[in-house]
Amino acid sequence: MVALLTVLLALVVIIGVGYEVTSRGRRIDASALLAIRDREIAQIMEATDEGFLSFDAVGTITSWSANSQQIFGWSAADVVGRKMTETLIPVLHRQAYENALTGYRPGTDSAIVDRRVETAALHSDGREIPVTMIIWTRDGGGFNAFVREIPTVVPAGDDGPAGGRATIPLTDPLTSLGNRQLLEKDLAVYEGQVTRYGLRSCIALIDIDEFKEFNDRYGREKGDEVIVAVAERLASRSRSGDSVYRVGGDEFICLLPEQTLETGAIAVDRMRRNIEELAIPNEDSPSGVLTVSAGLALLDAEHLKATGELLKDAEIALGRSRESDDGHSGAPA
Repeated sequence: MVALLTVLLALVVIIGVGYEVTSRGRRIDASALLAIRDREIAQIMEATDEGFLSFDAVGTITSWSANSQQIFGWSAADVVGRKMTETLIPVLHRQAYENALTGYRPGTDSAIVDRRVETAALHSDGREIPVTMIIWTRDGGGFNAFVREIPTVVPAGDDGPAGGRATIPLTDPLTSLGNRQLLEKDLAVYEGQVTRYGLRSCIALIDIDEFKEFNDRYGREKGDEVIVAVAERLASRSRSGDSVYRVGGDEFICLLPEQTLETGAIAVDRMRRNIEELAIPNEDSPSGVLTVSAGLALLDAEHLKATGELLKDAEIALGRSRESDDGHSGAPA
């Protein structure tokens, strides 16, 4: 009996060793196949003229091809680990992309997944560039995407030679904020998304009080310094999803997505206090320091308005806030 048990135990050990050797061989073969597949995918990615990127289920970029760097200006080290929407997607498109990606389920229809779409994307220098993009789901979760830049041409004799790129300045040279052209472009996009995605936004018109008198008293060079200081404070103290534009000499627009007039007023009052905290001397101001006033306007599905009408509402609200002598933001009736 002991001899029989010994033989059986030996057979079990031999079978176990053989199974382990076989399993190890299979694992090695599988690893080799995966390595071959990864090399082939890398070769395909670099052979195409499209940029390739991957991002996980929460939108964090996990891979980035050399062609993506050529299109967007970002290196892999710059973007891997950052959110795709916050890095590549203009602010007015971000919420729609995030909703579409987080809400996507296999087999359901999507506005952006499993179809090629034309959209705007952000270059590393802050420009918006037109691209085509196709996003598809990845085994194990997350997404892959191919992106191709759409060439922009202008007729000969316009901004450049035939076949050249059209360069339309969208930033203010003094403050590096978006300019009025970019605001109008962004608002046009946003208006199209309000009905489709149920988005809403406040715009706040921020105007420096007694700025003409300030320039007359302290000089234009000092006035430019103040414009830059106010721009930096508005941009640095805004939420990550907000956008700030310089639309006139001393006028700024803050686009506040997903804000009501009530919550927007709270945000704008905070901005006003932040600017007063700069403590820029102004002898023409009752407080002795530079101050700003603000007016709010609302854009949502119930208040669809053209850009000009929306800005006019903000101007009316700004006038009312100044008439009240407290500078607090107001909204048109």
